[in-house]
Amino acid sequence: MLDNHEATDGADILIDSKGDGMPQEYMQAHYERYGSLENVLYFDCADILPAFSFFDIRDELDSGITRTAAVEDRVEHYIEILVALMGREGFEQAVRSPDIIRYMLKAMFDPVSGEEAFSHRDFHSAVQEMHDRNSAPPVSDEDLERMLAGVVANRARTFDEIMQGVANRIEKIPVNPRLARIFNHVPERGEDSEEPQFDLFDYLDEDVVIIFDTGGLRSESQQALTLLIISNLWSALKRRAKEQAESEADRENADLPLVNCYLEEAASIADSSLLSELLSQSRSFECSVTLAMQFPSQLREQSERAYQEVLNNVSTIVTGNVAVDERLAKRLATDEMTARDVGNRLRALRRGEWLVSLPAAFDEDEPQPFLARSLTPPSGHPAARTAPRRSGFEEATTALTERIETTVGLGLAEPNTVERSDDESAGPERVDSALPYTNRLPETVRYDGDVHALFCTECESRYDPDRSGMHRAIECCAVLEELDTDDVPICEVNLKLTPDEREVTEFTERQLMFVQAVYNAQQLRYDPLEYDLLYDSMIRLQEYLDIGSEAVTDLIDAELLKHDTDRPHRLYSVTPSGRTLIGEHYRKGVDYGHGKGDLDETSQHVLAVEVGRQYLLMHYQENEESPVVEVVPYFELDERESTVVSASSAMGGNSEDLEEEASAYDRHRIDVVGLDEEGRIRITLEAERVNHDLRRAVPEDFDKMAACDPDEALWITMSHAEAHRVLGALNDPLDGNPRVEKTYAESTPADQFRIETDGCTGMFTVEQVRDMVAEAKTESD
Repeated sequence: MLDNHEATDGADILIDSKGDGMPQEYMQAHYERYGSLENVLYFDCADILPAFSFFDIRDELDSGITRTAAVEDRVEHYIEILVALMGREGFEQAVRSPDIIRYMLKAMFDPVSGEEAFSHRDFHSAVQEMHDRNSAPPVSDEDLERMLAGVVANRARTFDEIMQGVANRIEKIPVNPRLARIFNHVPERGEDSEEPQFDLFDYLDEDVVIIFDTGGLRSESQQALTLLIISNLWSALKRRAKEQAESEADRENADLPLVNCYLEEAASIADSSLLSELLSQSRSFECSVTLAMQFPSQLREQSERAYQEVLNNVSTIVTGNVAVDERLAKRLATDEMTARDVGNRLRALRRGEWLVSLPAAFDEDEPQPFLARSLTPPSGHPAARTAPRRSGFEEATTALTERIETTVGLGLAEPNTVERSDDESAGPERVDSALPYTNRLPETVRYDGDVHALFCTECESRYDPDRSGMHRAIECCAVLEELDTDDVPICEVNLKLTPDEREVTEFTERQLMFVQAVYNAQQLRYDPLEYDLLYDSMIRLQEYLDIGSEAVTDLIDAELLKHDTDRPHRLYSVTPSGRTLIGEHYRKGVDYGHGKGDLDETSQHVLAVEVGRQYLLMHYQENEESPVVEVVPYFELDERESTVVSASSAMGGNSEDLEEEASAYDRHRIDVVGLDEEGRIRITLEAERVNHDLRRAVPEDFDKMAACDPDEALWITMSHAEAHRVLGALNDPLDGNPRVEKTYAESTPADQFRIETDGCTGMFTVEQVRDMVAEAKTESD
């Protein structure tokens, strides 16, 4: 590598998975020879990953490569990576899954309805959406449309099994944090973009050394990352060749700088058609590929094709002592030396001796194999006979690492965990704050339990242990926008039970605090930086209080908590019994009622109502062309007629009484309304959760909104499947005439319903509305 770097003008690329220190030895020798590491890029993939953008064909299209060719490469390379993660037999066990993955990826790249760049998270969501909706994404290709339609035409059970097979395969990417980090990286383009970006195309013609050290990863991660790098290299070589071909009309044919790629432990990816394709064609793209392995027949165990490729299409073979490899001996045999003699010679080679077979020039005889000796280790190598002459290698390595991290590398962005020395078996000392127990804190903030205060780790300034103090501690010596908000815990819990009251329960203080935290979140009492019900899973609350899943399950089994949903994220609700346990009493006008909330409301419904409120606020109240001047959630149509909850039920009494009172209250309330200057209702919105009383409750909500004579009557459902159940209840109510005559196929998305009636003018899922709110926020920023 060191000599090739000096002898050739193109990039030298090493992919090393052995983990034996070779990258460091090379860099020491490089530094000793050149006195600098400025033209070296080193990715220790255990910590820093190359900032590839995998599902991104923008550069290929700019280079003149056809969309079809670019998409085919991306799709097949992705399949190869999944095969490396699962094994070919396991991946191909579900016959339909690989095909559907191909169909869906091509749909994501569709020239009309798709994108030129997207994240794996986007792809995963599209697959989930197809499963949930039982509806194929729109595509411009008629054949692809027909194939996708054939998938969703399967019987429900078969379709579920097929889509579960797809999910089982593609989820191998997000479950691996390193692969997830790369596959979800889609940098913005343009000169103003400060996001890290890395593409081998930018370095092929540069006199640089690029080292990918995967030695610290598990074998399946090594294989997947190696294929990812080779995919980027193959794409870069094609783009370089395409651009050179287009520029030759303006200038003489120019030789492209030779690229040297060194692949250690090549046998591990021998089964990949991607490697075989690179080996068979790389010479045409001015790329030299060096495969290093213990002996060639290692390849045969993985892939007969790759083994044949090495023996028949590799021009130069340099081999040391190999005890048994008959086909290698035949490959090196000549008229003067039989295969048997070659085998004996290979077995007799001493350490440091190598048998070399070189290619011949065109129309010339191939030279005879000959013996060579290892070069003397270069200065800077641990085995060198001369001591290093240069100093400052560690400083140069540090500077190299900083350069990689800020320009072309991706950190893993792991949660910033907190080390605590408290004895967890002794129980909490305080129940008003989560800070003594949280597993996560911003890296620039620490908590001191002795003084119950937050400290800036940079300057040791002290701040209050509350949400305001957390804001100030973060912004003391750091930038709020640059941190992972999941690392910012809730600060205050404020469990209101006395020590004696806590003592008599059968639950631990940590469990009681968790119930209180869920209740606080359900009531939207937390700052969005701490916990945002619209976007944050309640698994974060578990991390902030360091409570295990078994303890949470016990609370659910005791009917103190209810597991609402896992989509769009994990949500729990506190039951009436749970409220009683922690001493939270529902008070009309404070905890529920006009503008406040519902009786016995779930976290999922709170999320949907809050999403609807923000939607009306941004799209109507803040819209100058809209007559809406005020948005009011939980709007009571006539406060004089609304049900007044009794003291016993407010305390969480008889659940049947509560359900009856809540039902009566719902009949007089609309989830969100938009009012004009005269106080007239112009927009109504209902967040509908499917329950056992669907055919009665849904028509009643329709009639309630229709009676307001609104300009628009909007519905939010929890999923596309539930949207169709709501529409079915409007088509066929328990009492009275159908409220809506129109029907739609089960595959039709909710936002494509075209209904114009007084009680329904539009229907969306909660995730669709949340996305529209997020988009509006981004545009306003």
